[in-house]
Amino acid sequence: MKTICLLFMLAACLAVVCAAPAGQAPTVNLLKYNNDQELEAIMRQIIAQYEQQYGGTSQFHQPQAVSYTNPHQLTINL
Repeated sequence: MKTICLLFMLAACLAVVCAAPAGQAPTVNLLKYNNDQELEAIMRQIIAQYEQQYGGTSQFHQPQAVSYTNPHQLTINL
C-alpha cells in the first residue's frame, strides 16, 4: 500500500511539473559589477528594456552609500 501511495505521489508531482508553463516563468539573475558606474549602466539598460516594452519615462537616482554605526559605541545620556 505504501508503495502504491509513493508511486501515485511521484506521478502527481511529475504531472504538476510538466503542466507548468515555461514561457513566462519568473527568473532570478545575478548582476556582477565592479563600481557604481557599471551598476548605473546596468540599471539604465534594464530600465530601457522596460521602457521599450511598456512605454513611459523613468527617473534615475544616484546610488547611495550605506554607513554602519556600532550601537555599543554610542553614548546616549538621558
